[in-house]
Amino acid sequence: MQSPVIATRFRKAQVSTTILGAGPIGLATAYEFAKRGEEVTVVSTSRNTGKAGEVNAGWIVPIMASPVPAPGMVKKSIGWMLKSDGPLRISPVPHPDHISFMSKMLRNTSKARFEHGLHALSEFGRGTLEHFDTYKAEGVDFELHKTGVLMAFKSEKELESHYAEFENSERYGLKKVTRLTGSEMREIEPGLSQSVKAGLNCSDQYSINPTSLLEGLRSSCEKIGVTFFETSEDIYLKENADKSTEVTFGSMKVSGDHVVIAAGVQSRGLMNQVGFDMPLKFGKGYSLDFHQETRITHALYLSEAKVAVTPTNSFLRLAGTMEFGGNPLKVNPTRVNGIAQSSAEFFSFPIPQQPKVGMGLRPMTPDGMPVIGKVPGTSHVYVATGHAMLGVTLAPATAKLLAGLIFSQIDSEHLVNFSLTRF
Repeated sequence: MQSPVIATRFRKAQVSTTILGAGPIGLATAYEFAKRGEEVTVVSTSRNTGKAGEVNAGWIVPIMASPVPAPGMVKKSIGWMLKSDGPLRISPVPHPDHISFMSKMLRNTSKARFEHGLHALSEFGRGTLEHFDTYKAEGVDFELHKTGVLMAFKSEKELESHYAEFENSERYGLKKVTRLTGSEMREIEPGLSQSVKAGLNCSDQYSINPTSLLEGLRSSCEKIGVTFFETSEDIYLKENADKSTEVTFGSMKVSGDHVVIAAGVQSRGLMNQVGFDMPLKFGKGYSLDFHQETRITHALYLSEAKVAVTPTNSFLRLAGTMEFGGNPLKVNPTRVNGIAQSSAEFFSFPIPQQPKVGMGLRPMTPDGMPVIGKVPGTSHVYVATGHAMLGVTLAPATAKLLAGLIFSQIDSEHLVNFSLTRF
């Protein structure tokens, strides 16, 4: 049972674990901990910090759990960056930290490093679909679609370049990907245009309305006793000499036994407060939401456009682009238009001129894998961030890994793969 708030110089709420961040990772962790009987408080900012939790594609795709840096990425990236509206942009930021990060990412495009990351993420993603089924069975209320993901290609050559990535899907407990002709793709999705020449069917993958997942997890957390604070004030973190933790914001102090930092790209600054730094940068992406006249029923990946398409009960979402550097909160109209124009070629219906535009900052590491574990130099401060485009997919697995580490001292190969000190 939680202690009452005490009116002193600071109002105190004594809890066992304080979680910083209320995105998919933070809420999944709060839910997992509270189910185990732990006392949990979640503290998050109300500021516009480019949160990606509500504007992502909402895909649950363990079959696509691969690092962002990949073989051939450099050659492809040059072509993309020559186009002002292409799917990738790297701003020329003359700062040593930015240059160092991009250099480390470049080194991680080797085949050996990519295959190591692919295996690590695929193993970590085992059971992902079952985790979300469990959420449903436990009464977490969110919009879930089990219609799979269709990958659309304008050429057989483009398909071949992707097909090999899924050859080992059965090794990780997933269904084998099936090849489709353009005609077969249109039989499944009549809204696809004649430009689609081939496709892949990832039939056992899921998609969600991202906002509904956040709302559902928060509601379920509240029902089992999790306390939430949202603040516009700066959030400060420290670990005391007696190893207890303190999180302060405005006139509030939340003291407890553990802190979990799960604040996306803001996690780096919070780790800095307890004396640790690591390479973590934002990868900006955009979403375009609009009402669809022609009903798309499957999540789609438009390969040449590098755009994810997610149908929900109330809108169709297009999500894409990756921007490194520049103003983190500025919306670039050229990039937004690029998503719409490149996607339009795949559809037999026009995309509305004024969709609702969203922007989010993905937390990126140089090797494209998350960081999960205890923050070096601390006793009871932990972090879970850097999931790139897999935050929704890997949220439940991340929560379970942290729970095992903190409450049962369970060691895991995953903790080695996702160690904070690997850089």
